[in-house]
Amino acid sequence: MSSSSKHKLKEDFGLKYDTLDIGQRIRDLRQKKKWSMHRLSYEACIDSAVLMRIEKGIRAPVLDTLLKIIEGLGLRPAEFFRVFK
Repeated sequence: MSSSSKHKLKEDFGLKYDTLDIGQRIRDLRQKKKWSMHRLSYEACIDSAVLMRIEKGIRAPVLDTLLKIIEGLGLRPAEFFRVFK
């Protein structure tokens, strides 16, 4: 997938957030479940290094990665994004 075809969430949904907000939300939800980063990366079928960079706000997730994380957490997208409105 080329970088031009990767959609950022702000562009797709017009939500107000920054990369650190997304990472913190993921971390909070993961810790609420008492899951390790490795467990969430397994449940979401993503590399744990990618998850670490997202949680630390180093990398903004592309839409497909974020949807995998949300599904891995057992949430619907609306539940995840509710705090960003």
